[in-house]
Amino acid sequence: MRLRVIVAGILALWASLAAADYGFTVRYARLTRYPDALALTAMIDYRFSQAMIDALEAGVPLTLTVKTRIYQPRLVWDKLLWRHDLDFKIQYYPLAKIYRVIDESNNFQRSFAQLEAALEALGKLDGIVLPMTEDRFLSPGCYAELTVKLNLNRLPWPLRVPAYFSPKWRLRSPPYRWPLSD
Repeated sequence: MRLRVIVAGILALWASLAAADYGFTVRYARLTRYPDALALTAMIDYRFSQAMIDALEAGVPLTLTVKTRIYQPRLVWDKLLWRHDLDFKIQYYPLAKIYRVIDESNNFQRSFAQLEAALEALGKLDGIVLPMTEDRFLSPGCYAELTVKLNLNRLPWPLRVPAYFSPKWRLRSPPYRWPLSD
């Protein structure tokens, strides 16, 4: 009897986690090479948890960090050759009833009346210029990786501690990898 209760509890927990309709997914990413920079084009699917939506609608700004990395494959651990992080903030203004998406790296912002439109715009990265100082990582075999995560360190202090321990807040996309080519 006790085993049935434990198994039922584990199955219920697994089902609730599997049924979670939130998370981040990188659908597509590419880097275009220029003489002194790279341009990032990506499509990211953002599905916020209800806890994130509630905080956002209460006026709490949420910062999402897009991490771009370039690696050189090696036998044991791949070598990190280059990295660049981009921060995007989404904030809701209850009095104006608008969502504002801010590209903090390029000081660019847009406003939207609906959360869905704001999340869609947040997920479309079109030719964002990333500084590059060296050309060495564009050799054959190198690959790029893109991940996105909710930056918990940018949350207000009272919200940080619960966020660190809640899976509804610790959202990170699986790495999206692609080979670099000329």
